Amino acid sequence: MTQNSVPKPAAAPSRPSRLQRVFKENGWLFIAVTTYLITLYLTQAHPEWPPIFRVALTLLPLLPGVVYLRHLWLAFKSLDELQQRIQVEAWGFAATGTIIVGTALNVLNAHGLGLENYPHGLEIGGVYLTMFILWSIGTAAASARYR
Repeated sequence: MTQNSVPKPAAAPSRPSRLQRVFKENGWLFIAVTTYLITLYLTQAHPEWPPIFRVALTLLPLLPGVVYLRHLWLAFKSLDELQQRIQVEAWGFAATGTIIVGTALNVLNAHGLGLENYPHGLEIGGVYLTMFILWSIGTAAASARYR
């Protein structure tokens, strides 16, 4: 190094864009939903497949769902106390609401008043969707309360 040259500072690590963060945070959820849609199509398109194979195929979306839950748990542990409280309240609201919706659908189906689109209750996709919608509402409500 010569006397006139100034050392260049190390380049700061680039921050991921918002879109990259969304994909990283929700990638496993996307995979779980995509897997569900593919398995739903396959089981409906091929009713002649053996029942054990169709059951295994139907349960397949649980694998990326479990990985997604693990990712959520690790992300949850990195939040501060207020953010953790908001998430606990949101997930409590979502879980309770999903149980109520699922139970109501089952009772309606048991008495012949079920909805045509849900003859077997919510199923995996309906549970994921209901939980996500109710979690979004719960997060918004809890966040508003702590502003």
